[in-house]
Order: sequence, then C-alpha cells, then structure tokens
Amino acid sequence: MHADLQRLLNENLLAELTDKPLDRLRSIRGELTQAEGDISMVRRVTQGRLDIVAQEVDRRSGAGGASPTDPNSLLFDLPDLMTDTNGNAPSAGNGGRAVPVTDPGRVALALIETLDAIASPAQLSGLADVPDPGLSDLFGGLREFELELSSIRRKLHDRIDTIQDEIARRYRDGEASVDALLRDSTGEGR
Repeated sequence: MHADLQRLLNENLLAELTDKPLDRLRSIRGELTQAEGDISMVRRVTQGRLDIVAQEVDRRSGAGGASPTDPNSLLFDLPDLMTDTNGNAPSAGNGGRAVPVTDPGRVALALIETLDAIASPAQLSGLADVPDPGLSDLFGGLREFELELSSIRRKLHDRIDTIQDEIARRYRDGEASVDALLRDSTGEGR
C-alpha cells in the first residue's frame, strides 16, 4: 500500500481530534479528499478493465450474441461497455457523495502501477490470445483489487465524515467562528 494511504488510514490520524488546530483538521480533510478522489479514479479504471475482461469471457462463451470465433468483436462491443443499460454514458454517481475531479495525485499514480501489474493495457489488447485459465486469473485479480479499493474508499469516507463532524461541532459550539474564517481567507488581520 502506498505510504500516503498507510498514513491516512493509520488509527493515530484521528486520535485526539478535539486537540488539533482547525487548520490542521482542514489540511487532513484535504489530504483525505485527494486520496479518496485518487481511489475513485483508479477504481473506475479498474471497473472498465473488468468490463473488458468480462466481455471477452462472454465472447468466448457466445453469451449475449457475441461471436466466440471473432476476437475483433470486442471492438464492436466497446460502445456498449462505455454506456449503461439505458444507453447513457456512465454517470458520476457514487453513492451520494460528490467526488471532486482533480489531477491524479501520488496515490493514484502508485495505484495505477499496481493495476497495470494486474492487467496492463497491453494485456487487455491481447485478450484473445490469453488462455481461459489466464483470463480467469486476470478477472479474479481485477475483482480483488476493485474490492480492496472499495474498502479503502469507505474507510476514507468515514475519516472525512469524522473530521467534518468535528469541524462542524466547533462552529456549532462556538469554538470556531465564521467571522474568523472569513478574515483568514481575505488576509485581514495579518
């Protein structure tokens, strides 16, 4: 696991939240949010690769009208892979949480390396030549990686929510003020 993720998932990160300065809480929340965005992006890429492998499995079995003898049929099926069951482009929906679109961070870059080790674009372009047991291994590796990413993402969500709750509590209880926040953001009082 990437060092940034290990640090962000370490139990000590949330220890003594009430003692941490507000600026530090915001900084941690920002790091968690970036990591969550990175995980979400890599998870979507992983799901796309899973779809491609599953389409090859279907093609070989003749499921869904795929031609088991024509490895090029995947190219004709790509538009279907890139849309949902209603023919729409995939939505950015992710269980009700808005994920900001950012440039990939260090976590995403490290995870893409891991993903490429499991199923690289070169491997995906040659799926027709992969024997059935290898195809099954490829699917299993991708599925396991996607499940791991989902678990990490949930943990990051929980941490973001915990920090957000502490920030909100401080404003609600008068420990922090919106006026001070506005002064800090405009540079007044510096």
